[in-house]
Amino acid sequence: MTVAEFAEAMRMRPVTVRSWITKGQLKATRAGQRKWLVRRSELTRMLEAGGAPSVPPPPVAASEEGWRFDETPPPESDDLAYEQWVDRRRERVATEVSVAAYEWEIALEQSRMAPPDARFASRIRHVAEAASARAITIKDCIDEPGFEWKPIPGAAGMTLSYELRPGGNRPGPKDTWDRFDRVVARLGAAMEGSSASTVAGTLEDLSSAMRDLANSLENPPLRASGLEVAGGAADPSGVYGSV
Repeated sequence: MTVAEFAEAMRMRPVTVRSWITKGQLKATRAGQRKWLVRRSELTRMLEAGGAPSVPPPPVAASEEGWRFDETPPPESDDLAYEQWVDRRRERVATEVSVAAYEWEIALEQSRMAPPDARFASRIRHVAEAASARAITIKDCIDEPGFEWKPIPGAAGMTLSYELRPGGNRPGPKDTWDRFDRVVARLGAAMEGSSASTVAGTLEDLSSAMRDLANSLENPPLRASGLEVAGGAADPSGVYGSV
């Protein structure tokens, strides 16, 4: 089964299923640079065990990916019907925003205090996917009633996780990491502000930067003295070769 098929069967989002794979909570086989396959026996095992592995449930139930508000509004002259329609849209906005924020936190949580190991690139890619999903959700909700970006005090100057911190032991091209650090700084400033469109745009930039990082880790440039890591040093840990 593909990740999307497994997620549909579990009534979860694909990004959540990828987090289980990255954490080792779900057995999967890599079938390409970005593709994973899951045995149906894993689905049976998880369903028999009562559903999702030991991760906290999302704050609200997720709707289908790619949702759009396509319900035709009633005439404003029908006060009660129009008010109910607005309330449904506000509830949908709250649901989607909460789920996207939850999946973002799950992606970051798996990266916190984790050492650069064989799953380093997978963790980076998972955060990239969560950032992209959150950006899409914010853009979809930005003009909806009741939606606003609530500033996060202290977000400016944040780091996403210990293993992704500037100055850490981060394998990969230095210029790509420098780009990542700049985007993270911009994201922190945006999250402390009140512009939802700025947050969404910066999350998209972060997703792009982290996908480039994951690609560079999965396809490292070779050197005569070893494999390149940040700052141009050789990689004695073998992280590149095992990702």
